[in-house]
Amino acid sequence: MTTSFLPEYNAVPVRGGYRGSYRLFDSQPFRFIPGCEPYPTAGQALTAAKEYVRLRLNPPIRGEVTEAKDVLGLAAWHVEKAAQRAAEQEQALGAIIVKGRQVKVERRRA
Repeated sequence: MTTSFLPEYNAVPVRGGYRGSYRLFDSQPFRFIPGCEPYPTAGQALTAAKEYVRLRLNPPIRGEVTEAKDVLGLAAWHVEKAAQRAAEQEQALGAIIVKGRQVKVERRRA
């Protein structure tokens, strides 16, 4: 037995209005939308059923934004390493290389 995917919607008259129902496959019976009160019109019930099926088939993607914590101390290590390289360049060349160019470092005594 093969089942074919067929989202189908229906408005069922109940006491006090209409309830939206749906089925996703040919072989399944119609199901009511869970936890909703009867709607005053059949159009509203059909719209609610379509919205429920859309949300059920395509759930919203949730993502969490977390703070980037420097657990291993990598940021401090990079700063320290850059300062160490600058000191080595200044000692060896008398200048610091910035963007491929030598920048002379002048030290003044106060």
